Amino acid sequence: MMKRLIIVSLCMFLSFTMFVPQQAAAADPVKIGVIVPLTGIVAQGGLEMKMGIEMAAEEKGTLLGRPIELIVEDTQVKPPIAVTKAEKLVYKDGAVALIGVFSSGVGLALAKNIDKLNVPFLSTHVMTTAFYGLNPMVFRSGQLANDQTAVGNVKGIMARPDLKDRTYYVIVHDYAWGHDAGQRFIELAKKNGIKIYNEDFDKAPIKTKDWSSYISKIKASGVDGVYMAFITNVIPVFAKQAYDFGLQQAGVKMVSAAAPGPLELEAGGEACYGIFGASDWSWDVNTPESDKWEMAFWKKYKTIPSDAAAHSYVGAMNLFKGIEKAGSTDPKAIADALRGISYDGPYGTVRISAKDNCMRNSAVLTETMAAPDNPFGAKVVMKVLQTFPAEELGPPE
Repeated sequence: MMKRLIIVSLCMFLSFTMFVPQQAAAADPVKIGVIVPLTGIVAQGGLEMKMGIEMAAEEKGTLLGRPIELIVEDTQVKPPIAVTKAEKLVYKDGAVALIGVFSSGVGLALAKNIDKLNVPFLSTHVMTTAFYGLNPMVFRSGQLANDQTAVGNVKGIMARPDLKDRTYYVIVHDYAWGHDAGQRFIELAKKNGIKIYNEDFDKAPIKTKDWSSYISKIKASGVDGVYMAFITNVIPVFAKQAYDFGLQQAGVKMVSAAAPGPLELEAGGEACYGIFGASDWSWDVNTPESDKWEMAFWKKYKTIPSDAAAHSYVGAMNLFKGIEKAGSTDPKAIADALRGISYDGPYGTVRISAKDNCMRNSAVLTETMAAPDNPFGAKVVMKVLQTFPAEELGPPE
């Protein structure tokens, strides 16, 4: 009898000791590396990205029955630092995926190292067209690519009498995204008969704060249109300085390759009226999904809902759906699951193409102007003028 009791007790003990580690493992968080710029010229945009990803994680709650743990690192918009931070997130912290990245330069640097890192990397903001089919583990879900933005902006220019018959001066930030954005716009503009003043376009250093020399050149050229590819928070700064030089008052229209930051627009005020541009979303998109999302964002953060936050929220939701579809945190399984995944959110269906790992979604043409009464107290709005279906923006699949 004693022998039988000992055997039963031993079996129970073994069962218990085998069960406890499995139960503990099941409760371990799914760690996601969030790589955003929190210092430097685009710190505000990085903060908004972080907010969007946090909001998605809070709403999602769990993945594979486990809590979500976001580990945030600051890229400082410097590729070498971003790569080092990514290595730390993967090798030390155990992140199973990386999300974020504002800059194309940073995004390309991470993509170059992704085989070594061996985790999926999903960018919510990199716009360079080099991301199409770049690597089986590299994805884009968020902001339009440069060619999609160019298509939207050219379509918008051609459809509006106040934009169509103008000569455009092209000026960009001097790095991968700016160069690609300028080239894509010029190529498409020329095909559609839009006049370009400077096909080799001006390239301004990212650290430029005084735009007077560039604005003087634009004014002296006699053009009546400007196409700018600037980092989001710099757009209102450039517009304000151009206004001080009388550029807009002289009838010059501005079209932007990126959406201006809402807080910077507020600071620029009336000087920032009249900036046109194609982008994914603005808080003037009046659909039930958009209205619900922007109010939830406002209640959580008490700041004007931004496209940067919306892009990041949607990107995070697509990543979370991919992990759940994979049924595990295996890198290859997650990557396989992300191809063709989609999320219906504040700017409709955003689908990651199985052809090239980059998203397809509709977009809007907007113009900045005085805002109507709104819950956020915003004085400037990106007013929606036109919507472009995803199939019109491309690229073809």
